[in-house]
Amino acid sequence: MKHIMKMIVVLLILLVLFINVTADTDQDKTKPGDKEAKKVFQEAKKSIYAKEWDKAAEQFRKITEDFPDGELADDSLYWLSYSLNKLGENDKGLDKVLEIKKGALKTLSLLLSRYPGSEWFDEAKLLTVEIAQELADRGLKEYEKYITNGVKEEEDADLKAIALAALLQMDKEKAFPSVEKILKSSKDPELRRNLIFALSQVNDDRVIPLLVEAVNTDPDSEVKKQAVFMLGQLGTPESYKQLVNIYEKVGNIELKKQVIFAISQAGDGDSGGAVVNDLIRIYKVEQNLELKKQIIFCLGQWQSKEAQAFILKILE
Repeated sequence: MKHIMKMIVVLLILLVLFINVTADTDQDKTKPGDKEAKKVFQEAKKSIYAKEWDKAAEQFRKITEDFPDGELADDSLYWLSYSLNKLGENDKGLDKVLEIKKGALKTLSLLLSRYPGSEWFDEAKLLTVEIAQELADRGLKEYEKYITNGVKEEEDADLKAIALAALLQMDKEKAFPSVEKILKSSKDPELRRNLIFALSQVNDDRVIPLLVEAVNTDPDSEVKKQAVFMLGQLGTPESYKQLVNIYEKVGNIELKKQVIFAISQAGDGDSGGAVVNDLIRIYKVEQNLELKKQIIFCLGQWQSKEAQAFILKILE
């Protein structure tokens, strides 16, 4: 019995020692200065909330310089870049703006190279493309490489979409082949939707055929709807013509609803004569009650004598 009691006492002592050693080890993991860095970090975040970008940048820079190996180093690099970018938006002098934006980009490059596993890595890549586009738009062509690198990114759909949108604005001839290829081959519907939006912001004759092709061939219903919506937003005679053609060819009820809405948004001036006439014509041949209801609703949005007269005739 005494032997067993001794063994229990020894085990208890070993357990206490193990707990103490573990606690000491955990304490060793906390690097010197982390407590102070956290305090500065919290103050810096308050500066961001208050939109005091110069103060925030100074505070985050202090963390990156005084505690480069601390647990908040990568967070601080990202928020330093973010603050600098915002600060550059507020400054009036061009030279000063360019200097601040370049500093933000340099900080992002440091984050991406030093902390590839950071939770801010993806956001840093997106912000890099955003700032690079602004610098390139201001005539600093050497920053276009950040955008073309983003286009080549294989796995990051958001980054690829943003980079291609930027490239479409800067160099359509270089961007269109990539956009067309991705719209036809990418398995990511979100990427295809984003590219359709980007295309709709470009003034080019090749846009409408690509949008029409997406409506006709894309396997994702939301991509089709996005393409229809953007055709309606273009507001050109050709885009309107294509919408009417699409309605007559597609059989999907939900897509037809989107087309009706897009047609109703593509009017010309106060009367929207062509729109009203086409909606009335479509109503007369349409057999689906749900679609007829939507057409009536859309006609009711127009301050048109023809639309009002037609609705009154339906009510008779």
